Parts: sequence; structure tokens; C-alpha cells
Amino acid sequence: MRPNAPSPRSASGDSAVIIRTLAALAAFVLLAVPAHAEERILSYDSTIEAHASGTLRVTEVIEVTAEGNKIKRGIYRDFPLYATGDDGKRHKVGFEIVSVERDGEAEPYTTNYGGSGVRIYIGDADVFLARGTYTYTLTYDTTRQIRFFDDHDEIYWNVTGNEWDFAIDRASALVTLPEGARATRWTAYTGAFGARGTDWEAREESGGRSIAFATTRPLGRSEGLTIVVAVPKGVFDESAAQSEAFWLDNGNAIKALAAILVVAAYYLRAWRRVGRDPEKGTIIPLFSAPDGVSPALANYIHFKGLSGGGWEALSAACIDLAVKGHLVLEDLDGDLTLTPVAQAGPLTGLPKGEQTIMEHLGGEPLTLSKANGTSVSALGSAFRDAITTENRNKFFRSNTRHALGGIALSIVALIVLLVAGDFAEDDIVFIFPVFVLVGIMSFLAYKILNIRSRARGPMGVVQVVLAFMFGVVFASGFALSMVDLLAELEINLVLSFTIVMLVALDALFFVLLSAPTKVGRGLMDQIEGLKLYLSVAETDRMNMAGAPAMSPSRFETLLPYAVALKAEKPWSEAFASWLAAASAAGAVAYAPVWYHGRSFEPSTFGRTMTDTVHDMSRSFTSSLPTPKSSSSGFSSGGGSSGGGGGGGGGGGW
Repeated sequence: MRPNAPSPRSASGDSAVIIRTLAALAAFVLLAVPAHAEERILSYDSTIEAHASGTLRVTEVIEVTAEGNKIKRGIYRDFPLYATGDDGKRHKVGFEIVSVERDGEAEPYTTNYGGSGVRIYIGDADVFLARGTYTYTLTYDTTRQIRFFDDHDEIYWNVTGNEWDFAIDRASALVTLPEGARATRWTAYTGAFGARGTDWEAREESGGRSIAFATTRPLGRSEGLTIVVAVPKGVFDESAAQSEAFWLDNGNAIKALAAILVVAAYYLRAWRRVGRDPEKGTIIPLFSAPDGVSPALANYIHFKGLSGGGWEALSAACIDLAVKGHLVLEDLDGDLTLTPVAQAGPLTGLPKGEQTIMEHLGGEPLTLSKANGTSVSALGSAFRDAITTENRNKFFRSNTRHALGGIALSIVALIVLLVAGDFAEDDIVFIFPVFVLVGIMSFLAYKILNIRSRARGPMGVVQVVLAFMFGVVFASGFALSMVDLLAELEINLVLSFTIVMLVALDALFFVLLSAPTKVGRGLMDQIEGLKLYLSVAETDRMNMAGAPAMSPSRFETLLPYAVALKAEKPWSEAFASWLAAASAAGAVAYAPVWYHGRSFEPSTFGRTMTDTVHDMSRSFTSSLPTPKSSSSGFSSGGGSSGGGGGGGGGGGW
């Protein structure tokens, strides 16, 4: 026998000790790890104090275990701001936080209002919690939670909410009615949303004034407790509830309407003071241009600004210079050339715009083509600046200062509405798509109107129709996609409507505030009389008392004005009628010395001259650089877990 060999009994004993030790250690680990890793709500106790006014004072005491997984800084509580009323419709409810505590001490919190609810973050973002058990107390007031029926009223309340990230070991609720009130019926539901679980118990306290509910099993994640308490009619003030409901449902709309009315009132007052046009005079045919009014100025006054971007007035001015002998218009190989005439006389007697044209040309010809696009653009800019600078506020006032004041007031009104109104952060952030929609629609409308203003003849009509059809199709498709986006983002329609109305007011009065001066109104009447004379047929013109006889010189003198006032077609056709008659009698032949290009035959003169003028205006622009009903909570189909007011859920952060 070896002296150092252990006895079998001793070895067996040591092995048993090791096995027992390992088993105990394993059991400890298995028990300790879940207890260490799992975060849960140990108890969820809610006290609901109902006041005769319909306000509920709710105090929630939530005890949690924090392990640093989801609960790092604290917990958050989600509370719905919309509930289904007795009429089956969703309506907004009132909500106001009274106090927030952790372990009996005040705790910081922040709120984040979304489209349909509020999330309350309890805790300090810079403070991390140690592992342990914490008790959070949240007290808040909420209104419009009482449901009114024909034979009873009720509190239908989702105590815990069904959207918690954690299991709830035990939940309870104590409902206390107003002094003197007694509950007539009560029930509860447990489980996931829509379930009608019966894992609850309840007892009557204080002679029926209070009902205490408690769950009889733990609730899993996304499970909750919902209670229903009925009272006789008259316990709660239904009229006060209806009044508050009106303001909750329509408060933002009323404030928005007030904002719109304030801006509208400003604009109306400004329009009455500076935007009303002087009384229009009687329009009678005028056989010559008003004294001191050039063709370009006639265009500027008649259209309250240069029409067609100023190119129509520039075309009229060039024709006027040609008729006066300062320019020759040459149409060679499809490109129009402006050729100054040497020794045509001093420029000092010319209108300012025409002087600018001659000075810009500097004695050198300018062909209106893409190759000279930069020079053409510079000519157009110099011409527009000369006309507008010389005549600004002389014949009509744009009253831009008042218009900008209205735009500024619109911005202030919108900011005040956002601050004073009950809007969610999402409503404010996502108003951008509304601005995009309004901007694009306004741009399309401007473009279509711009095309319409330049449209001439059958092709012009086709352009307007095609532009309008494209605008309708594009705007409709874009609007539908934006509506879907707005619906998905739950954009507040009141806010969207307010923005649209304010933008519309700004755009409308930006135009309406522009008004003629007394001098301008008089000249507008005279110019309209001249246009009337230029627009009638030759036979009608001959019947006008005192109308001068038609002649080539008379035609040429007034042709620039006809171009400026967009009456060149009837004026050219009238001259063509006279020319045809005169040519047939052998009395006259017409060949303008200021234009080299198309030949003018008496039978086609009207059309040829009209095409020539149109081509000239197009030459300028084309040469530019490309630039369900609800039921009671007691009914078989009306009550379930997750129904009623309150609810929501929460988690850790």
C-alpha cells in the first residue's frame, strides 16, 4: 500500500464538495443574471380625482427597476392628446403637467409634442442613474375625458396605456368622484389593445364615491389596464364640457382667423389710403399721342410698368427711331439688324429711352442674334433702367413700402399664431412643404400669365392653352402628392390654410396697392383713347368726327404707339385697307425707307407688317443668353383594453 495515496472515501468526499460548490455557483449566476438584466415596472398605481367641471387630476406612481439598459437617465411617458368621444369622433383633449418627482423629490423633465400626443422625458439628460429601484410620481390635469350618454355619464380611462416597453408586475387605479356622487356601475379590461381580459378585481370605497381597481396578474409588454366608471346624469357639468370642447376643437382656427383678419384689415386700410385709383374719366378716341408721351412711355403708363419684360416697348422705340430717320431696320437672312443712320440729327430732342438706344449702339449696327446675346441683353437693361428711373412714382405709385409692411405683418402674425396656438412641433417643422406648394403654384400662375401677355395670333393661343394644360396637370399631380405627404405627416390643416391665405393676401395687395397718380390717371385715359382709335376698323374710323385722313406718314407716326399698346394688327389692317384702295386708284405706292427686308404688297400689307413687328419683338427675346359611432364602455362591442381616454405608454431613456 502506497503511503501517500488518498483513500477512496476522501477522494469521493472532495469531488462531492466541488460538485456542490459549482452547482450552487451556477444557480447563483442563473438567478442573479436575470435579476440584474431585466428592467420592469414593479408597480403602477394611479389615482384619478374627477371634478364636477369634468377635469381629471391624475397622479401616477410608477416604481421601476433600472439596470442601465433602457433606463439610463429616467423614464418617459407618452400621453395621447386625442380621444374618441361619445359621438364616435376623435377630438382633442386638454393636458397640463402639475408636478414630476423621483423618490419624493422634484425631478426635471422635458416635453416633446408630436402630431397626436406628447412625450414627457423624466430625468436629466446629463445625469445617469445608478442601478436600483426608483419611484416616479407624475401628476397632471386633463380635460374633455368624460363621455356623456343619454342615460348616464362615464369615465372610460386607460390607466397604464398599452405601449410600455416594460412588463408591469402590478397595476391599480383609484377613481374618486365629486363630493356627493356615487358610482352606479363599473368594469375593467386587461390585456393587449382590444382585449377584454378579466384579470382584475375592484372594490367600492367611501360609500361608492371611490372605486379601487387592481390587476390579479402581471401585465406583459404592450398590455394594460382600462377601467370604466358610470355615474348618473348631472354629476358632471355637460355645458361647461361643451364650451371647453368648442375652444379645444376650434381655438387654433379662431386664432388663425384673427391673424388673417388683422393682416386683411391692415391691407384694406392701406388700400383705402394709398391704393384706390382716382376716378376714371370718359374714354373718347384720341387721334394723336398725348403731348410728351413717347411710344415706350405709353407702354409703361398703359400697362403700369413695361410689358413683356420691356422688349415690346423697346421694339416700339426702335420703330419710332426708324420712322424718325435715326435707324434703319434691316431683315437680312432672318436676323434683324439695327443700323444707326449717320448725320440723322441731334439726339437731345429724343425721349430718354430712345436716347439710351442710340447711345448704346454708338453708331455701330447691332444684329439681334444669339452671337450678340450679351449686347442685346445689355441694351434691354439700359433701356428699362432709363424708362423706369425717369418715370418712377410719376404716373403711378407701387406703394412698395406699404406692401412690404403687410408682408412683415404676415410673418409676425404667423409667428404669434405659432407661439399662442396649440400646435405640435411636427406642425411647425413640416410647414415647409406648404410653402413649396404655394411657391410652385404661384410660379406656374405667373408663367402662364406671362405667356398670355405675350401671346399673339393662333399660335399664341395654342401656347397659352398648352401652358395652361401643362400647368393644370403638373400642379394637380404635385398637389395630390403633397396632400398625401401632408396627410402622412399629419400636417395641421389650420396652419396650412393660414399660410396659404396670408401668402394670397400678400400677393393680391402687392398688385392692388399700386395706384395711378392724378396725372397718371389722366394720361391713362388719353392713352386708352388713342388705343381705341388705333384698334377700330378703317370704315369705323372714317365715321369718327374729326378723325384725320389716313396717309403713309400718319400710319408711320402712330405705328410705334400701336406696337407699344399691342394694337399693331388692327392699325396695320386699317392702313392696308386704305392702301389697297389708294393703289387701285393709282394714287400712291408704299415702300418704307426705314425698313429693308420683306416687300409690302397692298393686298398682304396688314399681315406682312404685323408679322414684321412680331418678328422684331421675338428677335430681341430669342437672341438673349439661355438662361366610426362610439358606444359605451359597458357595451359588448364598446369596451376593451386600450380604449377610452388616457392611455399611451412609455419607456426608458
